[in-house]
Amino acid sequence: MKKLFIAFIALLAMLAVACGGSDSGSDNETSESSESSAEETPSSSGTSEDSSSVGDDSDGNDARGTLIGLISAITGLENEDYVACIVDSVAESEGLTYEEILTDVTSEESQTDEAAEAASIACIAELSPEEIMELSENGEEGSVADEPIEADYSLPAVRIGLMNQENDPIGSFPEIRLGIEGAVDYINAELGGIDGHPIELVTCIQNSVPAAQECAQELATSDLVSVINGVNIWTVAFDFYGTMGDTPVIGGLPLFAGDYNQPNARFFNGGSVQVYSAAARWAAEDLGVKKVAVLVNQNPAATAALDSGLAPIFDARGIEYEAIDVPIPLTDAIPPVSQAAAADADLVMLLAAGNECVPVIRAANQLGIPAENMFYSATCDTEDIYAEVGELMVGSYIHKGGYQKRDVWAPSEVLDEFDSREGLLEIYAPDAPDASFTGLGWVTMLDIHDLYEEIGFENLSDPQTIINTMDDGTVRGRVGSFGWSCVYADVGLQSLCQGSALFVEIGYSDGTTLPPDVIGPEGYVNGLELLQ
Repeated sequence: MKKLFIAFIALLAMLAVACGGSDSGSDNETSESSESSAEETPSSSGTSEDSSSVGDDSDGNDARGTLIGLISAITGLENEDYVACIVDSVAESEGLTYEEILTDVTSEESQTDEAAEAASIACIAELSPEEIMELSENGEEGSVADEPIEADYSLPAVRIGLMNQENDPIGSFPEIRLGIEGAVDYINAELGGIDGHPIELVTCIQNSVPAAQECAQELATSDLVSVINGVNIWTVAFDFYGTMGDTPVIGGLPLFAGDYNQPNARFFNGGSVQVYSAAARWAAEDLGVKKVAVLVNQNPAATAALDSGLAPIFDARGIEYEAIDVPIPLTDAIPPVSQAAAADADLVMLLAAGNECVPVIRAANQLGIPAENMFYSATCDTEDIYAEVGELMVGSYIHKGGYQKRDVWAPSEVLDEFDSREGLLEIYAPDAPDASFTGLGWVTMLDIHDLYEEIGFENLSDPQTIINTMDDGTVRGRVGSFGWSCVYADVGLQSLCQGSALFVEIGYSDGTTLPPDVIGPEGYVNGLELLQ
């Protein structure tokens, strides 16, 4: 779909050239031609009346409105009459309902591109000459890509460590590593490394307390610029940050209360307390819930999210909540989900590591809990889970670890950034699943690249320079990380640099989501600012 509109903008550019610019008084022949084409194409104002048998379905109005919003986001067009004309024309020419078109255009391989391209030209009479020229200029700007620059491997490498939990029945998160590895390869191949120096990733995988301790010791003595703390549950069992010593921990996912306030650690992502303080605010302000049942693992990460994120905001807003234990390992989801069903709550939230997603989703469906009353963490946002139980998740809510390529409704600046690197994940991380943690790993590494480029290679040997730069109050970061700034020290969250999260409704069984109900800028909800 995005490729279609890039091509479409190019066509408009050619039309604009043919028209001789944006002079509204010229090119009568072209205007007449456009008007003639438009007469043969249903207009946005007459479609609903003149083609009542086309595009209609039970949710037609909702699907039509979603389509108009989707295409407007992709093109950056504010002219809804023009966009509506395209949507209605495709419905009529293809004999499809709006719901069918929406399903098609949000799929990997759209079958309506040719019809949409024809409609975009036929409906051009709905655009002013100024709008045509603006689109043509955007098309010209977008057609020029920066030339890739390869890192100079004759220069000393920027050695960055990664510690990550994998091959562990309690929780395994290889997708964050795959996202990071892909980003490293991309940075070295196309962004010139860091000041020309290649990045060398030193990875240590752990799946137990002894293995985690060994990894930490190994990385602490490996002459690294910094270490990424991926997803690591077992670091709670020992003094991880003390073990790291002077090596700063930059990026990754903070899970425990002890991660939140460390002088040598800074996270672009605020982890559990970020997500669940934001989730509490979103549930209160956007969903208007009065009571919540929280299905929570009895592990330190989950209980920290409940105690430090959800509880303070629920308490402040007068929202009743019931915490329900989800055992590890979860052998039978029926008992805890039954307890949640009996709580008569407006919303059931799953706060778990990921292995619990499928059994809880199945149990909720079996016990008759409506999908729209369920909320899932980003650990449930994986293509494998959607493939297994996606049909049961339609209508439920989920936390997104960042914008994914399927989030076609995203703000225009998000789409612009994704368009600029379309296909990069597939090229540089071909084995990575389409999951929130993949995007988290990718963006984390890109944020590190941008930060270290700003600091400069010669200054990276000083850990305090890295920390001080991150603490200077400047908002930095790629779109996918929502922009970060380490400004939460006053509330005992010195290590956290992100308070915003994104919550959406699952619209389709493949995990395609619907536009969020916005209560914050561009759909982001900040919960940490309520703790200040």
